[in-house]
Amino acid sequence: MKKMQHKKRAYAIALVAFMSLLAIMPLASAAGAITLTPTAQAPGASVSVSGTGFGATTAVGIGFGAEVKGSDANMAYSGTGTGPYTGRISHYPIKPGNFALTSDTSSGAGIVSTYTDVGDGTTRWSYDGTIMGTINYTTGAWSRSTTVDVTGIAANYSATYIYYQYNVTPAAGVPTSASGTFTASITVTAVANGIYNVTAIDSKGNLAFKSLTVDSTIPEGLTVGVMISLSTVAVIVSARYFRKPPKIRNSSRAKL
Repeated sequence: MKKMQHKKRAYAIALVAFMSLLAIMPLASAAGAITLTPTAQAPGASVSVSGTGFGATTAVGIGFGAEVKGSDANMAYSGTGTGPYTGRISHYPIKPGNFALTSDTSSGAGIVSTYTDVGDGTTRWSYDGTIMGTINYTTGAWSRSTTVDVTGIAANYSATYIYYQYNVTPAAGVPTSASGTFTASITVTAVANGIYNVTAIDSKGNLAFKSLTVDSTIPEGLTVGVMISLSTVAVIVSARYFRKPPKIRNSSRAKL
């Protein structure tokens, strides 16, 4: 009986510890899915990116290449009163769950506090653990609020985050549909031949990536549309060839 009670107590302690860990861990970014057409392309040419499983009617940022650690200091900002105070980091799109903003108002008898990304586009204030800020993974825009009026107090804002080597988001932007889908055309960055990740991220932290082979030997001018057209023609020609009945030679006439 005592052995059973000890087991139940151990399970209860383990459960409490697990739930406490969940409470302090950043939320993992949700997973979308993307496809690339074609999956191999030359630098300077275009690739079509299609995505599903992203947030409804939101914006998507597209990064190209490896993850890079970024940081900014003494960022420009705007805002009054208790906020929100807003600014923007230098590089984007950024990886969800890795942004941290530091607010330093100690020059005016204020405090140094941090706003830590929880993975869904919001940040948690170190002062009391509440959600008091935002980060847009697509545009790099951040905001933060406070509980006291800090108008006129000089603030130094700095941030750390993870971004991607190149931002290949089309200038017109990439909006998602009401069902969370999108299609966009990106231009392959001028890089050495190799395999690179194409990463799509929306403002709520949904993320997906696919590998793209960059090959400078792919003929210039072979756009996505042309490649799809050539593939279609090849399929039709192949189908007609295999459907074509074989010729039967008449061997009844003897050669003299």
